[in-house]
Amino acid sequence: MRFSRVSVFSAAAAAVAATSLSVLFSRATFHQAMATQKGSTHVADAIKDVEVETVRGASDSNYVKVGSFWQDQTVVIHILRRFGCKLCRYNALELQKIVPTLEDHNVRIIAIGIEKLGLKEFQDGGFWNGELYIDNGKKIHNALSIKSVGILNSFKMLYDIRDALKKANDVSGNLKGDGRQLGATFVIAKGGTMLMDFRQKDFADQPSLESILEACGVDRKDYPSNLNTESERLVCD
Repeated sequence: MRFSRVSVFSAAAAAVAATSLSVLFSRATFHQAMATQKGSTHVADAIKDVEVETVRGASDSNYVKVGSFWQDQTVVIHILRRFGCKLCRYNALELQKIVPTLEDHNVRIIAIGIEKLGLKEFQDGGFWNGELYIDNGKKIHNALSIKSVGILNSFKMLYDIRDALKKANDVSGNLKGDGRQLGATFVIAKGGTMLMDFRQKDFADQPSLESILEACGVDRKDYPSNLNTESERLVCD
């Protein structure tokens, strides 16, 4: 059987194109480990020795080990995507609604950023007034395989941003920083037992305030009056 030069060239070009697309899509996302089950100590064991830099903490130490957060009480650990993200700022403001309730139930709540870029603006804007730390080098993400979204998938997710932006219409934001890294929210009991392991699968993932309170064992009658108990799908830009 004879093949023309054109057909051979076309086949070769198609193969190269297919390979290139395969490589691009394979790089679109990094592997995400399965979220650990309630009662597991896997997360606590993996990150307990990670040192994070103190921005605003309970002690005067410049650096603290993550394991100290759950040493004496249950803790909610909210890992921010980036300080300039409009929706991340909105989510932080939403989380602050339940801080008094958590504190009344002896639950500690902290936020951890992945870089210092945009920190001052984040603080000046009053988006988070609680404990705040920086995980320089994303050591927590590396230890737990919290994924980063590839360029192709980022474009796929842009369509979902419109509705979420309406909720954060009055919140400022910018595009500075690592916008492709996803975040997570953990609720860890005293001693390191997992109560909730929520890892973003895409920019639209965010645990409801109700689910966080429930994981912390807060009775529904004690929920704050300004809490919307309907789970909302929020998108970070």
